Amino acid sequence: MAVQEVLKALGSWEINLLPGTPRDVLDALDYFGHIAITPGRLDPLQYGDNLLTTARYVGVLRTKTIGDDGRTNAPQDDLSVGGVGMAFWLGDEDGKGSVYENAVEPASASFADTVTMLLPASGAVTAGTLYSVTGQYTGHHQYESPRSAITYVCDTMSTTSVPVSWRVNGNGTLDAGPDSSLFVTDPTCVITTKDAGEDMAMRALPGSVDVTRDVEDYSTRVVLLAEGEGTSIATGAADISPATSYKDIHGNVLKLTRLVSESDTATANAETRAQLALSQFTSTRNALQLSTSDYDVHGTFQVGDRVWVYDPDSGLIDTSTEITFRGQRINPIKLQVTETQWAITDQYTVAYRTAAGVWVDLTQYVEWETDATSTVTVGDFARQLTSAGTEPVGSRPNADTSTPGQPTFVEPFTGVAYLDNRGFTRARVVLSWNAPNNIDGSTILDGDHYEIRYAVDTDMIYPATWASVSQVRWQDLQIWSQPFAAPDGKWQTMVVNWDTTTAQLQDLSPGIGYDIQIRAVDKTGNTGAWSGTTTFVASTDNIPPSTPAAPEVAGSRIAVQVTHELGKSSGGTFNLESDLDHLEVHVSYEPGFTPDATTLKGKAVANAGMIQAQIPVVFTAQIEETSARYVRVVAVDKTGNKSGPSDAASATALLIDDAHISDLTVSKVTAGEIIADWIVGARIKTADTGARVELNSGGIGAWNAAGTQTVAIAGADGSVSIVGQLKSGTSGKRIEINPTSTLLPEIRWYPNTGTDYGYINAVSSGADVGLGMNSSPYDDGGGTQVISRTYLTAGSGARLEVVKADFTSERRGGYIEATPGHMYCGFNSGGADGGYYYADGIRGRFGWDPNDSDGQFIDFVGGQTTHIGKWANYISADAKQGIFTGSINTATSIAGLTITWGATLDSPMYPVAMIRDSPANYVYESATPSTTSAVLDFAIATNGASAVQFWCWRM
Repeated sequence: MAVQEVLKALGSWEINLLPGTPRDVLDALDYFGHIAITPGRLDPLQYGDNLLTTARYVGVLRTKTIGDDGRTNAPQDDLSVGGVGMAFWLGDEDGKGSVYENAVEPASASFADTVTMLLPASGAVTAGTLYSVTGQYTGHHQYESPRSAITYVCDTMSTTSVPVSWRVNGNGTLDAGPDSSLFVTDPTCVITTKDAGEDMAMRALPGSVDVTRDVEDYSTRVVLLAEGEGTSIATGAADISPATSYKDIHGNVLKLTRLVSESDTATANAETRAQLALSQFTSTRNALQLSTSDYDVHGTFQVGDRVWVYDPDSGLIDTSTEITFRGQRINPIKLQVTETQWAITDQYTVAYRTAAGVWVDLTQYVEWETDATSTVTVGDFARQLTSAGTEPVGSRPNADTSTPGQPTFVEPFTGVAYLDNRGFTRARVVLSWNAPNNIDGSTILDGDHYEIRYAVDTDMIYPATWASVSQVRWQDLQIWSQPFAAPDGKWQTMVVNWDTTTAQLQDLSPGIGYDIQIRAVDKTGNTGAWSGTTTFVASTDNIPPSTPAAPEVAGSRIAVQVTHELGKSSGGTFNLESDLDHLEVHVSYEPGFTPDATTLKGKAVANAGMIQAQIPVVFTAQIEETSARYVRVVAVDKTGNKSGPSDAASATALLIDDAHISDLTVSKVTAGEIIADWIVGARIKTADTGARVELNSGGIGAWNAAGTQTVAIAGADGSVSIVGQLKSGTSGKRIEINPTSTLLPEIRWYPNTGTDYGYINAVSSGADVGLGMNSSPYDDGGGTQVISRTYLTAGSGARLEVVKADFTSERRGGYIEATPGHMYCGFNSGGADGGYYYADGIRGRFGWDPNDSDGQFIDFVGGQTTHIGKWANYISADAKQGIFTGSINTATSIAGLTITWGATLDSPMYPVAMIRDSPANYVYESATPSTTSAVLDFAIATNGASAVQFWCWRM
């Protein structure tokens, strides 16, 4: 658990939380909120957003861990949160952020204007203090993050004598300018292995030191390849000055030329960027890592500050620099602090700020770090600049200007109709084409893919059969020459890999014409022209519906009623194809008859809507004969394709009653008396889909507009399920269940008047549920609104307490806390603890604040000595005081002493005194007990100044 700060980088932080951290606190820790770590103890609710500027560190929360560390039996006892520094808002480690999708192009702009132009458009970071930098900047920035762009500008406008940098402050503002304006460049700290301590305005840090020096990147010349391609590449060059003193094996001056590629660098900046790159590699690399425990919580320095580093044994010495430290003249070198890593100890306040600006104090829930060792990494300034280009170095090829030609389709296409998974007839077609050459006749060697686009052909006259026309109303037909108008569709596009010359189009409308085009695209992005338009007609629907199941038939003297549940003969109900249009009903005297025009008695509507809503077909044929009849049905789809006939169902006429009466209206019921029960053998409902209410043999139900059942009353066992709010009244005293979706599930109790209420709610975490019972708010007598509550959780035990009503859970009175490991009760007022009682498996304690120097308590520990805290001083004794202590010093020799209690006690006090004399004579005396004082008579007078310590108790 530590904070890692890195110069101009994200860094990282992690905080471990105690296993008993309340669930509402964990739920408040949301992603992309902010953690503030401040020295000392402060109240985040009081200071608010001022903590963002006063905190030692502010970070962005990106990770949360709720797990089990496996070392205890307690579940979810591995709690932690972590994240990165405020530089995240300029762009993260992957380059994500407010990326410039449109080019930002400063032209001869000042440093401050350039940085302002490059700030994130999202407003995540705003301008802070932008200092003046000599020179002007011209450049082009696109498809990169603000962090990359601003770093590039600072590096470009830096010089050896005036380095330029930036930092993001805790309040989300950006400071940028010379290092002398942002950091401490005149060091006040010395890192040395020789001596440590304080000296006037200088401080030295002791500890273990790791020093690394090398010339692995040493260079004498840099050639930078800037913008351009092929032979038009702009270049810039820089040579080391003064000339290097290093030589090769033959005595020649060492020559090490470094090539750097920056294709985004403008021509005007090429020389500057070359000199900048060279400055990184003209000296040895000096890096030092210090591990120290003397790096206090306020920080001796910040990342970016300069410090003196002195270690002659490691070669860290600069004879051109001399300072005086603790009376000695030393020659340190000046290096920049590039990274620090420090522990989060109990000397800090840790607070969390939500996205809404609400502060949560985490201090009491933090599992503090006990190892206060800090790590500091420093290195010379040149090594801290951005690496000189990450692009591959070498000749850049000339741009690929070849353009693919037009592919040609191979006709005719092959296709077939099919049923999709919804039961609708669709068509598919297989396309084929010949691969093209480039338009200059050369073979395409860098082909990447083909693009195919297709749309409904709106110029085609679509044929129609009499069977299909018979299903459409006259008013729905179009003009005489084109009874069915083509739909007006837009181009649809698909991409096919270069290594294939076939593709399959699916989900086409049967019998509909389509226009189709194709073009080729190479790996460079050069796109060929679209081919000419080819038109084809998708396969027509020639798939008949499945054979339907036999119908159910009821007969009477005047009619035959046919019912069909739209199921297939193979089994099931409401499972015929979705392109179904109607059922033909055929009736005959013979059971094995073949349906034809003479047996057709009518057509009953049957479509996808009835299948989906499970509405059966009910059809009545007016037949007056009374002999047995046989009924078969044929399914017909929208195109006119007919299925085979169903098995026959028979019916013989009965008296005209019950099931044989197919159409009974109110007008047919005359005055009189109906002596019978009416049994509804179907369903009563307000609609088939959407918002509706239904009564059936199973019970009563209600559905919302989305089709979700919100009320279910089962007739079998009386069980009731309700989705939504349940109220016992609309005003006055009442109970409301699930009144809001914010804290579900919840039950509220309202009084006779007013809007306050008490409530019970539950908060779940995985398989566990926490339960809270809360009173309505009331005044604690001091103007603060509080509530009384009981809070039961599966992980952190149970609590009975009085807390503030502002949902901060701050205690404001008496409380009791019971967990599997301990019992704790006490009193808290305004954030300060009072008296308390504590008990666990081995300890019993009562009193007042054992952590305070004036704490009063008694601590009973099994198998150990009883601990007694500080007793009250006798000066503050009252009439009922049971025991107290005191001390009196004298400047002269005395032979006796009278101690006055200051108050008349309820019964005499028995004192025991110890006299401290010079040269250490001890005399113990007892006196006659009294309710107001005690007289001490010494057997031997003291030699001079002395002290009397005593303690008294009352029987």
